[in-house]
Amino acid sequence: MRINWLKEYPFERNSLINVPEEPGIYQILQSEEYQRYKNTTRILKIGASESSLRSEIENHFIRHTVANRLARIRNQKGIKVTFICALTDSGEAIKLEKHLLKEFEDHHWDLPLLNSTRGYTRGEDGHYKINKE
Repeated sequence: MRINWLKEYPFERNSLINVPEEPGIYQILQSEEYQRYKNTTRILKIGASESSLRSEIENHFIRHTVANRLARIRNQKGIKVTFICALTDSGEAIKLEKHLLKEFEDHHWDLPLLNSTRGYTRGEDGHYKINKE
């Protein structure tokens, strides 16, 4: 699946002017890789909006459930937080977000630091069979 990510911007309010008010997906990144259960990544959050990417990303400055955690990361010395986004059809944004979360979980064995539990749902990860001897 090919995603046409737009330019990466600093995670600052004045960068929001560059974000379309259209449906799409986004990733919030940090400048340094951090450890997950398996491998490392820069991705802090994978998200989607069925209406306005600009509004969704703007929520992360104040109202979003991860706003406080994101502010603490942004205040770490030497860490720069950025974001990228890609436009999609309204009906495809959530499906693509779920696909990216599953892909991330397959690679790292957990989700990005600021995502909740929207990767594999209960019983959906049956392709990881436990060998019982």
